[in-house]
Amino acid sequence: MHTSNDSGWRAIIPPEPSLGAGRTRAVRGVLWLSVGSWGSKGAQTVVLLVLARVLAPSQFGILAIAALTYNILSAVNELGVADALVYREDRIAEASRTALSMVLSGGLVLMGVTWILAPLIASFFHTSAATFVVRGFAVCLPLDAAAAVPIGRLTRSLSFSRRSVTDTVPSLIAAAVTIGVAVSGYPLVGLVAGQIAGSASNVVVAMLVGPASLPGWNKDLARELLGYGGYLSLANLVNLGLLNVDYIIVGHVLGPTALGYYSLAYRIAFMPYLSIAFVVNGAAFPYYCRLPSREAIGRTAENVFGLVNALSIPWFAGLVLFAGDITLLGHKWAPAAGALRYLAVYGLFLSVILGSLQVLKAVGRSDLVLYGRVVHLAILTLVLIFTVHRGITVVALDQAIVACAMAAFVGGWIVRHASVRPIGLVRSVGLPALGALGMVAVVLLLGRIPGLHAPPSTESLLILGPLALAVFVGIMLLVMSGPLRAAWVALRGGSEGAPVADQGRTGDQGDGGRWAQ
Repeated sequence: MHTSNDSGWRAIIPPEPSLGAGRTRAVRGVLWLSVGSWGSKGAQTVVLLVLARVLAPSQFGILAIAALTYNILSAVNELGVADALVYREDRIAEASRTALSMVLSGGLVLMGVTWILAPLIASFFHTSAATFVVRGFAVCLPLDAAAAVPIGRLTRSLSFSRRSVTDTVPSLIAAAVTIGVAVSGYPLVGLVAGQIAGSASNVVVAMLVGPASLPGWNKDLARELLGYGGYLSLANLVNLGLLNVDYIIVGHVLGPTALGYYSLAYRIAFMPYLSIAFVVNGAAFPYYCRLPSREAIGRTAENVFGLVNALSIPWFAGLVLFAGDITLLGHKWAPAAGALRYLAVYGLFLSVILGSLQVLKAVGRSDLVLYGRVVHLAILTLVLIFTVHRGITVVALDQAIVACAMAAFVGGWIVRHASVRPIGLVRSVGLPALGALGMVAVVLLLGRIPGLHAPPSTESLLILGPLALAVFVGIMLLVMSGPLRAAWVALRGGSEGAPVADQGRTGDQGDGGRWAQ
């Protein structure tokens, strides 16, 4: 059934395509979204590795300060209008013009305010050198705001192949400019030049591949866009605060050098979350919404959790085992090794939390999603305030402990509200954990061989890493091949034939603003 109210909002999900078309659309949509996500993150990973080589830890801290400032302001300016355009049913062109005017004007105002306040922001983090980078990043606010509307329109029309172009091409351009300028001896200039080049190309690419739109204004449409998008914007701001409060506290209390160490460790530990948990759960959420009952959602969620954990746990375990190899990027990064180990554990629990929140949204408990994020943010903030003076390794340990508690907390919610079985939830984590234990055994045993133990080397990493991964894969094929196949069927549309809907409806800020560069 398909109904709508007078204001043009969808009250019920529109009619679904046929079974065969739904499966094809699901597979192609997930594939294109994955291509865009992995292409973007791949470019950012290359930039990360190059910058780790050429930047001093204090300069890496300046990058974290600028990215943090920029992404908070972007979240404020976005106002949820892109998601609102996805949900609208009529007057899309007129609503797009109004939305473009809203985000463009907001971006220009925030750019001016940031330009003025940049010295104060830099002073808060105890580094005057951040002023230039913060101002440079602020120039990108109206540019990215202008790109948000055509990208939202692409999401609305399920044009995932063209959407992947907007995800990938600007990131590649930004990476090329950043690396080129930074390695020429101007690292801070490279940060700014790359960010501006990426944002400028973002506008151009979005306008070329997406529906063109000029600014316009309709007061009633503006009210409707804000009425819907405001709630999502609030939830995303809370999530952004959750994923960045550690940066704020570490930078203010410990200074830019400690923030640089912590930022590099966090970015590395965050990669499996962004590349696996975020992508898979983004595909799973609309599938959950098409299932006929909470029991069906619960059984499917158990399989999806198992798939996510089977794909991500070996990478998190590898980060714990090989954290000391961070010195391969330069011995200057040795102080970040301890934080990297605990942040890898944090990343695992964060993945579990994300999967649980997707299930809660699918059963209509979005209130618990917001509540869970607020509780997580409040607890983490209090813990960090009292312990940050002990250093970044303790901060990372705090992250892991609080995330573990929250994972258990929201796990209880999905057992109660989504019919997920406790044994299924435990199995989805416990079976991949057996594989991780196999990885530990391989590394500890083979690490005794001369040439494969400390100090870290590229050769030992290239030998021990694949061997440990092979052991993990072998264990997984033995203990959970069935659940993995079932989860993959679910993501493909499964026997139930549920199509993938608008990926933009999740309303999540997956990277939390860590990846501005």
